[in-house]
Amino acid sequence: MKKFSRMASALIFTLQAFLSTPMAVLASDMSSTKEATEQVQKATDTTETTESSTESTEESSTKESIESSSSSSESTTESTSSGTKPSESSTPSDQETPKKEEPKKETEKPAAPKEESTAEQSNQISQEVPTPETIVDQEATIDLSRTVPSSTVTQDGSIHFEKNESVDSFIHKIGESARKIGKEKELYASVMIAQAILESASGQSQLAQEPNYNLFGIKGTHNGKSVSMATQENLGNGTLYATQAGFRVYENYEDCFNDYATLLKEGITGNSNYYAGVWKSNAKTYQEATEYLTGRYATDTQYAQKLNGLIETYDLTDYDKELQGPIISRSGYKIPLQNYTISSVFGNRNGEFHRGLDMAAAQGERIYAVKSGRVIKAEFHTSWGNYVVIQHEDGTTALYAHQQQSIVKVGGTVSQSQIIGYVGSTGNSTGSHLHFELCKDSSLSQGMLVDPQSVLFGD
Repeated sequence: MKKFSRMASALIFTLQAFLSTPMAVLASDMSSTKEATEQVQKATDTTETTESSTESTEESSTKESIESSSSSSESTTESTSSGTKPSESSTPSDQETPKKEEPKKETEKPAAPKEESTAEQSNQISQEVPTPETIVDQEATIDLSRTVPSSTVTQDGSIHFEKNESVDSFIHKIGESARKIGKEKELYASVMIAQAILESASGQSQLAQEPNYNLFGIKGTHNGKSVSMATQENLGNGTLYATQAGFRVYENYEDCFNDYATLLKEGITGNSNYYAGVWKSNAKTYQEATEYLTGRYATDTQYAQKLNGLIETYDLTDYDKELQGPIISRSGYKIPLQNYTISSVFGNRNGEFHRGLDMAAAQGERIYAVKSGRVIKAEFHTSWGNYVVIQHEDGTTALYAHQQQSIVKVGGTVSQSQIIGYVGSTGNSTGSHLHFELCKDSSLSQGMLVDPQSVLFGD
């Protein structure tokens, strides 16, 4: 009995010692570690049953159980639990810190957007409620900061443009009108052409096209005609707003240039010399004229550089010179080209009949009317390309084919030596040249054709 009592006392003593032993000591004991691992597994199983069956919940539950143990207990569990993934004990501890910080980030985020939103609303209110003092009447419907494509600013501040075919074509349409008006009004045609390119987006603006022909965006009425269009006005502080305005309508581009030149010569109400700085008598070079326009005609600070760049790129100073017309032949006809080489003559050619005279010339070479008359055709043909037929006062007709571009219209009248188009290679053509035909009447039938070479140059 005493022996049994001693054994019981020893067992109780051992149990008390076990309960008072620190976790660090128990962690070194393999059997105790196994018991701890089993307790963790049971806790995990219970959590899976009551909360969630997902893998992330299992990891979270396991992590919370392991946190209650010491680091030595975790390493022991890692070495003894053969069914546990090698990274399980380290991965949760690595992810623990970010997960604790996430709620803090979530509470901090809403504050910043509120401040930004308040600032944005404040800015919007200030922009939506402008306080205009004076409205600057803009002459142009196109933003003056716009330039034709492919422009670059050089180191010295000048602007260089790469040649553009559509711009070149537009210049051909308006160039001779500018030359004529510039000569009459003592203005630089080169400057007016460059302005027209900028103000009308090379003739692409709706206002510049037929039937309006308004290249400079001049407002008001012209001979009782106007058109209402949307435009932008300046509040005086650089802020633009949309509005409707009436703009002048012209008969053609020459009419437009004439009206614009009148504005430059007569000035504005109350100041007839407002544009005097662009007159040839006051501006010795086109550069002086463009500089004078900057800040006066246009608010764009680079207006002069843009105009100068266009003038230089497209050799617009040629339009400041008086045009030397083609030679008059002995029969009273003018030669249709100035620079050319006869490449094919009238008559039989390689077994086929050639209807006219071929005059090889550079693309864009000016084509002149050999006689005054009326335009009866101006269209495209699969063989002739862009061609024009002019009937003269004596009933004869002249045909000009393969043009790059014609600048006359059916029903219009032309004078002798007037430019009617430009040499090209449209239609059935193997190179840049003018195909020129002369006919005794307007039929253009082969039997009524005459040799152009004999008429223009004699036998």
